[in-house]
Amino acid sequence: MFVETYFDERVPVSANTSEPMIPYPQLLGEALTVWRKYLPVRRPIEVLQWWFDSEPLPGPVITEIERAKNAPRLFDRIEIWRRADDPMAVGVIEGEKPRYFSIVRWGDTEITLEEAKKRLRAEKWLRMVLSGRRIIDFAPLYAHRYCPAWTIKTFRIDCRAEVM
Repeated sequence: MFVETYFDERVPVSANTSEPMIPYPQLLGEALTVWRKYLPVRRPIEVLQWWFDSEPLPGPVITEIERAKNAPRLFDRIEIWRRADDPMAVGVIEGEKPRYFSIVRWGDTEITLEEAKKRLRAEKWLRMVLSGRRIIDFAPLYAHRYCPAWTIKTFRIDCRAEVM
């Protein structure tokens, strides 16, 4: 089981007591977009138990989530973002524009941001193909590879047999 905690104890103490220093990395921009798409199921943690969705939570995950929950004025709530085997605990600070912070990720394999992006692209392509779009819809992208002398009119008639 892979467990990655994001707590950074080197975060300096803030001189401004109204804004606490958060020892977890904030999810911003592309990272936030990718993780929100890759981990589409979100569920807030009301009471932390040793299991989540009928699966036992590893000890280091429970420890890290407890640390984030018990820190004064750190997060308004903590959510678990997940798909089948790749959950991540995320701290949320409410506001006009909510802020999201990675707390801990765990699962069967370590997936980097780049790997998550590749998987999302592959899933998008697969959904397109399986949704009824045939190779004919991809003619402008791949036609020259299969039929160098193609045109839209001749592609559908002459080259379709070669592609399929």
